[in-house]
Amino acid sequence: MNGILSRYRLRNTLVATGLALVGVLLVLLYVSGYRKDVQRGADLAQVFVAARDIPEGTPGTALAGGGYLKKESVLRRSIVSGAISSTDQIASLAVSGPIVAGEQISVRQFRPVAQQGVLASISGNQRVMTVPGDPNQLLNGLVVDGDRVDVAVDVKYGVNANGGTLSRVASRIILRNLLVLRAPSGSGTSITFALTDSQAQKLLFAIKNAQWWLLLRPVARPADSPESVETIVSMLSDGLGAKAVGDLTAGQGSGSLTLGG
Repeated sequence: MNGILSRYRLRNTLVATGLALVGVLLVLLYVSGYRKDVQRGADLAQVFVAARDIPEGTPGTALAGGGYLKKESVLRRSIVSGAISSTDQIASLAVSGPIVAGEQISVRQFRPVAQQGVLASISGNQRVMTVPGDPNQLLNGLVVDGDRVDVAVDVKYGVNANGGTLSRVASRIILRNLLVLRAPSGSGTSITFALTDSQAQKLLFAIKNAQWWLLLRPVARPADSPESVETIVSMLSDGLGAKAVGDLTAGQGSGSLTLGG
């Protein structure tokens, strides 16, 4: 009988000892994991990164409220030299080269705007072009330095057909995302852009040969519709069924539409 009791006591002791060891091991694992988590958190820091691609020449003042920047946590050892902690650090600067979405923002990616005037905003095949126009065309009172605009035109042209020339008119957007270096001030009648040399050619042609307008782009997540051209045919027949087009053209079809007058 005593032998049986002794074996029970030994077994219970071993079980209790094993459970105690398991408990100690679990506590050690928890403490180790918690310590690693704390250390891992201590190695992270908040930095500014590009929320989307930032074009060269963009003023620092346009980045803060333009949806260009966001904060992310990164390892301290991965922070780039000159990383900014406040947008005030780049308020008087302009982007010196394209910045790709996700890239950390550093003062080394900027150059002083005041140092070279408008020349600080261009490089490579970019040019500065001042365009005259009336206040409505130039969005006077709406556009400010650092904004982005598109250019829409309404142009008359001819089509050779059946030994003659058919007169046509079409509207479309010919240029997108032009950087405004100097917006019209007061009752000003000119605006200055940073644009490529080929864009300058197209804009000059539009100014001399068509009617044109500027379109102010949004600063938060701008997007573009598919390229298209608007004519009298597309404007009047867009979305209409065959019967409606027939009624509109007295049964002649959309190809018969021309400008009246």
